[in-house]
Amino acid sequence: MKRKIVLLIVIILTLSLAMVACTQGSINEAKAKEIALENINKVFQTNQTEATVTREQMGCLPDQVGAMATTGNAEDTSRWLYIVSVPSRDDEKYGAYVVESTGEVIYLMQKDSNIVLTEEQKKKADDLANYEQVWGVEHAKVFSYMEQYCNDWVKVNLDNSSPIVVPVYNNMSLDTPVTTTFAADFYVITRDGRLYWIFISWPSMQILFFSHENAK
Repeated sequence: MKRKIVLLIVIILTLSLAMVACTQGSINEAKAKEIALENINKVFQTNQTEATVTREQMGCLPDQVGAMATTGNAEDTSRWLYIVSVPSRDDEKYGAYVVESTGEVIYLMQKDSNIVLTEEQKKKADDLANYEQVWGVEHAKVFSYMEQYCNDWVKVNLDNSSPIVVPVYNNMSLDTPVTTTFAADFYVITRDGRLYWIFISWPSMQILFFSHENAK
C-alpha cells in the first residue's frame, strides 16, 4: 500500500508523465532478443548469449497524460511485448520485456541466486547484522548509501545528470528484524518526466529489477 501511495504522489508531482502508447508492430523476434541480451549484459554485468522469446499481449493504460490519476473512467487497452528469458522460461536466470512497437526495454530482472558475494562483502554483511539485530542507525546509513548508489547509477546508465531519487522504505522501522543481506527499491524521476523503478541488492550493490514505469 505504501508503495502505491508513493507512486501516486510521484505521478501527481511530475505532471508531465505520459502513459504507455499501445500500438503494435515495428520489431521482430530476432531483434527483440538482440536488444534484450544487450541490455541484460550491460545492466547485470554478465555475458549471456542464449535466450528464448515469446510474444504476448499485455494490458496497459491508454496513451494519455495523467491516466493513472483519473477517477476511473479511463479505459484499459493492451500492447504487444516480447518476453525474453535467459536461458529459458522454465529456467529463467535473467529476463526482459521489450515493447514490439518501439523496441524499448521496459523491464529487466535477474534472480538473486545469480549473485555471488566476495569474502569482503560477506564480512561486511555479517558485521552489520551482528552489530544491529533490528533496523537501526547503521542500517539507515547503508540505505542512504544505496540511495546515492542508485543516483550515480542512473547518471551513468541512463545518461541523466540530475535525477530525482525517491526511496521506498516499505516496512523498515526501528523494530524491524534484519537479515544478513537485503534489498531496497527506489523510484527515479528524470527531468524529462521518465519514471523508473530500481531494486538494488546489498552488499553486492547489484541491480535485481529495473523497469520503466511510464514508457511510451
